[in-house]
Amino acid sequence: MEKIFLELKKFTEDVVEFNPTVDERLVAEFEEKYNLHLPADYKEFLKYSNGVSLMGSEVYGIGNTGNVQNLEKVYQFEHFEVQVPQYSYLVPFSDDGRGGFYCFDCNKKSDNENSCPIIFWISNYVYTENDTPAVTNSSFQDFVKEVLIEWTLEDYDYDGNEI
Repeated sequence: MEKIFLELKKFTEDVVEFNPTVDERLVAEFEEKYNLHLPADYKEFLKYSNGVSLMGSEVYGIGNTGNVQNLEKVYQFEHFEVQVPQYSYLVPFSDDGRGGFYCFDCNKKSDNENSCPIIFWISNYVYTENDTPAVTNSSFQDFVKEVLIEWTLEDYDYDGNEI
């Protein structure tokens, strides 16, 4: 995660917003409340920043997260307040701005048990046993590298200027 944060810190303050680190008790409380184990690479990420926003793309933090979405509030909404609730073992940690969410699949482990697959959940779609949400990344670390950093750098430089 250190390499990822060094890369994120190359972006100017005008385009990236970091939150203070998380109180680890909040992570444990979330896991206990929902009977889930968040991936180790995400928990490591929270030690650097309790959520981040890069040019509108966010990774949610836990608890008081300033301007960045709150993992628990989004989990609550997407599991208990929508017509098509997410599976209980999915934890939405980033949205696409159009009703879709990148989620931890907490039922599976990957990356030597440090992470879990990242799936993309479409909120108004009814999935079936034969038509399941797509896996987008093998780990949270891969998600941050690809979706947050690489996709941003396809269109913008580190100062937020269009390429």
